Order: sequence, then C-alpha cells, then structure tokens
Amino acid sequence: MDIVIDANELFSCIIAKGKKLNSRTLDIFFSDKVRLHAPMKMLEELGNNRQEIIRKSGFSHAEYTLFLKVLTLRIDFAALNSFSGEIAEAKSLAPHLKDAQYFGLALKLKAAIWSEEKAFKRQSKVQIFSTNELWTALQ
Repeated sequence: MDIVIDANELFSCIIAKGKKLNSRTLDIFFSDKVRLHAPMKMLEELGNNRQEIIRKSGFSHAEYTLFLKVLTLRIDFAALNSFSGEIAEAKSLAPHLKDAQYFGLALKLKAAIWSEEKAFKRQSKVQIFSTNELWTALQ
C-alpha cells in the first residue's frame, strides 16, 4: 500500500524509538505492507524540529542522526517538481497551505495519507488514515 506519511507521524516514530517504546507507529513504519512517501519538504521540517525531537526522544545527537538515516531509507522522498501539477488541486483540499505538498504527492501517487490531523478528513478526494485505522487496514 502506498502511503504519504505526515511529518508528525515521523516525529512520533522517532520519539517512540528514542524512548524504547513499542508502538503501532513503529510497527506500521517498518511494515513491509506499506511503501512510505513524503515530499522533500519533510526533511526541512525534521531539521527545523531537530532539537525538540531530540529532547522529547531522549536520543543523543549522534543517535538521532543515525536513527534518522535509517528512517530516511524507508521513505521515498519526492521533489516538488515531480508532483507540481497537482499542487493547485492540493491547495483546495489541504486544510492548511503548509500541508498542500502532502496532498499533492498523494494525488500524484493515488495514495492515502497517514496522519492524525482530523482536519485532513474534511475532504473526500484523498483517503486519510489515522494510525489506528492504518493498523487495522494492514491486518
């Protein structure tokens, strides 16, 4: 199943691993039943939130960097120009302008989005899965 992963889901995955938690987020993230995708913009978001993620996860800087490398091997990052044709429609679907790239990539790939953002479900064009919904769908 192709899934566009929201940045907050990735942040949750990092924080859960840093705290040595078993979680559905981690189980889904490393499942061979999903192919994860994200806009390149997510890497910028990770950089902008690095200190907060390190603080919440308990990772050292070196551990965070290493785990981030593992995570980025699981995600196919797409440049904006590869789905720019979908951005106009994505802007009409996304509840916030900052989320348009996630919707644009989902439209391009005909994929669902994995997010806990309830506002994402206020449209009917792109399927949105919460963690629990995605977990159930993968069983």
